[in-house]
Amino acid sequence: MPESILKLRDICSSVEYGYTASASHDISGPQFLRITDIVPNLIDWPGVPRCQIEDKKLAKFRLHHNDIVIARTGATVGYAKRLKHPPLSVFASYLVRLKINTKIADPEYVGFIVESSNYKDFVFRNAGGAAQPNANAQVLTSYELRLPELSTQHRIACILSAYDDLIENNTRRIAILEEMARRIYEEWFVHFRFPGHEHVRMVESELGLIPEGWTVCALSDFVAVNAKSINAKNAPSEILYIDIASVSLGAIEQKQPVKFEDAPGRARRIVIHGDVIWSCVRPNRKSFALVLNPEPNLIVSTGFAVLSAQGIPYSYIYFSVTTDAFVSYLTNHATGAAYPAVTVNTFEKATILKPNRHVTDQFHSVVAPMLELYEVLKRKNTNLRTTRDLLLPKLISGELDVSRLPEPEDIAA
Repeated sequence: MPESILKLRDICSSVEYGYTASASHDISGPQFLRITDIVPNLIDWPGVPRCQIEDKKLAKFRLHHNDIVIARTGATVGYAKRLKHPPLSVFASYLVRLKINTKIADPEYVGFIVESSNYKDFVFRNAGGAAQPNANAQVLTSYELRLPELSTQHRIACILSAYDDLIENNTRRIAILEEMARRIYEEWFVHFRFPGHEHVRMVESELGLIPEGWTVCALSDFVAVNAKSINAKNAPSEILYIDIASVSLGAIEQKQPVKFEDAPGRARRIVIHGDVIWSCVRPNRKSFALVLNPEPNLIVSTGFAVLSAQGIPYSYIYFSVTTDAFVSYLTNHATGAAYPAVTVNTFEKATILKPNRHVTDQFHSVVAPMLELYEVLKRKNTNLRTTRDLLLPKLISGELDVSRLPEPEDIAA
């Protein structure tokens, strides 16, 4: 097939809307993929809920390798994912599923295109609705794309996938490091099996038995909330801005460079090394992250509570305020129907266990290198994504000759 310009719908063997159901983590059945699950760079399949569905409908809505799902409503309209060997799962009604005609198009090649910022921008520009953007299948599939010969599509996809493989490997390493550090935290500060615990007496407290010498106090006793802000007088000319939508569970997905004069009015919170940022809106979504070695002009939205450790290692604060118990505390104290939110006061009044400084310093010496390493890996992933995203339009447009580019193995090395 010679090179051509086609609309996305012209290379699909089917375009379908998803299944309407209630999601739950407490039921059996296939996993239920939603918009929120496809926004992060990688789908966290263990965190995807399940739904109940009849067998005859399961066959219709079941997801398969190389299916492409696209968000059709909300602030994330146009976000897309090509699925790679998904578990038994179906897709929700706010998603549209595309099956690519493999006789004329490589699904991996198409996946890179629809996951790009160009595609998101196209959908957002053409989506209807003011308060709640939405796009039907007609809009989502009206995007025009360059379709070279299949062999060239395969070659482009192979080059770009080398970057994705590196990103996924780094992401898995990050998850392992985070899990290791969190288990050490639980062992020391939940089960109280810290070094030397055999020689420490347990005493009663409002939280139950705790080691002697440890105290129960408010978070504000050793954490400052929203300690620093910028204004027009002390702001840099350009900032790197993080809004709530840019933060997922434990990760900052995007930092937007913007001139201060053009920045949103909420771009005001200063963050420093070791700060924890926590979204005040919908805390059940767990939009939080640890900030390590930030750029000097990094600014976050006033929609975050910025928690700065004082007189105690930041590593202990990070793991203390990201436990399931702390998330439940925030969720139970959130007010508002449409947008449940917590206040600075909610954070400050949280009851927290304060160990003696010797134990927290020991903990920090063990886990800080893990946290620093996964920050390095996150930055490597950012650089890999930047390189991949710069290559994408040049490869697709034909500006770069794919026959002269190195093999993916050479790129990965």
